[in-house]
Amino acid sequence: MKCVRNTLLFALFFMLIFLQPCSVNAAEEGAAAPEEAAPLVCVVRFSGAGLCVYGDPSLAGVPVAVLADQTQVQVLEGPMDFIARIRVPGTEVEGYTDMRFLGQADAIVADDGLYTYEEMEEDIRQLQARYPGLLRVDVTGTSADGRNLYALTMGGENPTQHILVHAGIHAREYINPLLVMEQLEKCLAFYDSGQFFGRSYRDLFSNVAVHIVPMVNPDGIAISQFGEAALRSPDLVQMVRACYAYDVAAGRTKQPYEIYLTRWKANARGVDLNKNFPFGFALGMKATQPSYAGYSGLLPFSEPEAASLGSVTLQYQPSVVISYHSMGEVAYWNTTESRYTEINRGFSSYMLTLVPYRRMGGGSASGSYLDWIYSGETPVRSITFETGNVECPLPAGQYPKIRVQHDAVLPAAAWYASSGL
Repeated sequence: MKCVRNTLLFALFFMLIFLQPCSVNAAEEGAAAPEEAAPLVCVVRFSGAGLCVYGDPSLAGVPVAVLADQTQVQVLEGPMDFIARIRVPGTEVEGYTDMRFLGQADAIVADDGLYTYEEMEEDIRQLQARYPGLLRVDVTGTSADGRNLYALTMGGENPTQHILVHAGIHAREYINPLLVMEQLEKCLAFYDSGQFFGRSYRDLFSNVAVHIVPMVNPDGIAISQFGEAALRSPDLVQMVRACYAYDVAAGRTKQPYEIYLTRWKANARGVDLNKNFPFGFALGMKATQPSYAGYSGLLPFSEPEAASLGSVTLQYQPSVVISYHSMGEVAYWNTTESRYTEINRGFSSYMLTLVPYRRMGGGSASGSYLDWIYSGETPVRSITFETGNVECPLPAGQYPKIRVQHDAVLPAAAWYASSGL
């Protein structure tokens, strides 16, 4: 049973929520109060044996009710960090619960199986239509197989800080694009009611813009999900087949072709995108020609997907970067050559109080995205989360735990970026 106990963390959240005033934008002062919006309807999910509802926001004592998965509730207040005040329609049940176990009843982004490029593209279209004043959508390039590369921006027009979040740079890690799209939708849905550490989402995201590259490697993900039939270009089909011949001959795989493709990490040209960045390029390269994994390419930024992510990074010069990979439930926060170890120590420690992953040390440069941003002139705080605890591609059964673990990552990162720490 997901009955949340009274912990020091929740006590801290409670004090911050009720003892600190919420920030108000200057433009909002003196403005007429808008009509109160109808409560957002959510459903209980991922709760296991049930979600407890309590009489006070400390979530302590005996619950007043335990709700089964799929129970509909109205969110009357919040989320306030992890807490929401809810009502069960048609009953007398009202109280406080753990917001991480609630999902929107009318959510656009759905966790009902493989999350494909086509689903993501449709979700982006619908999110833009539902939240036209809050979400900007940019096409930042085209993949090797002709798929659009997207950057999604949530936040004010004149932010003082920028956060960049990316997922799906490795093909078989395709559970993470779903995660970041769900994170985005939740922030948009609760833009006017959510709070983190006493600051409203609207205030946080007015000062901190969040740029999300939800699927860095759409071609590779299509290969991992559906095999060579997902490719549009006959030339790329031949490239993938050549990769398999090379990997078999080099002793890099003994798997049948169909299984080999599910383990694909590279883009459709057999380049590992997380080795296609300038700093440390080709050092420690594990493959000498195109392969399912480990080949750096001919030159840094030779691949359109890496170049697109690099372009977004250079455009916004983010002070915070969150990278999603899989697997191991560990977090990487530093590299041997990083220029920003000290400022990143505090940020990574803060994020790991929210996401209970094991801290890992960093290795030497090998042309990764992290190597590149840590070598740049812009001071950056970054953490790489490795989601899941079984071999990739992660089965759908891993997703509920991942989703709950990372529920507050975006508002938490925005709070940190704006705090001046």
